[in-house]
Amino acid sequence: MIPWGAILNAVAILGGGGLGATLGRRLPEHVRACIFQGLGLSVLAVGIKLSFQTTSPAILITSIVCGGMIGGALRLEDRITQVSQWLKTRLHSNNPKFSDGVALSVTVFCCGSLALLGPLDEGVRDSTTLLSTKAFLDGLTTIAFGSVYGAGVLLSAVPVLLYEGALTLLFHHLGGSIPTPVVTELSAVGGVLTIGIGINLLELRRIALPNMLPSLAIAVVLSSLYL
Repeated sequence: MIPWGAILNAVAILGGGGLGATLGRRLPEHVRACIFQGLGLSVLAVGIKLSFQTTSPAILITSIVCGGMIGGALRLEDRITQVSQWLKTRLHSNNPKFSDGVALSVTVFCCGSLALLGPLDEGVRDSTTLLSTKAFLDGLTTIAFGSVYGAGVLLSAVPVLLYEGALTLLFHHLGGSIPTPVVTELSAVGGVLTIGIGINLLELRRIALPNMLPSLAIAVVLSSLYL
């Protein structure tokens, strides 16, 4: 099976990021601010809606808290930053926002619920509708990111392709054996992480979202055991 949805998503990120990096200097600061505010509000609304899908607030809270503890202990955010700095050095980039662009883009494009539900839909039902929608949204988002952070956002296409592609193949292998409660709780936890993305985009508070990525795995385990 070829994960066409993941490939399309990566291509959209490359196209949008390239366009944003090219137009970046031509966009006035107040226009870029409005773009980020609009994205932040929209992402926040989507995250709130998804988080309300949970049937077990206890699992949701436990997953987020324990996932944050594990990710913090593993220093996942610091490791992503280190990789970004290494890439910046290897690519001889002089952009001071290069590393921030890589870290933010990877978090936004991999933490959202569509990054889970899209591969699930393609793997189980052979439908790329959700990932096509995500590709469109990510393409628009990378235009805004590219205008601020430059070419660093283009590198996020690689982890997105690997992450979504691997999930698509995994779900295809598992077939219809994934219980509905697991998908529901995954969506809810992904919704909470999506809320965090919106808060970061609106610059309301700095949330270390990469450290919370283990929450997704914990949600799978807990929902499988108790629901």
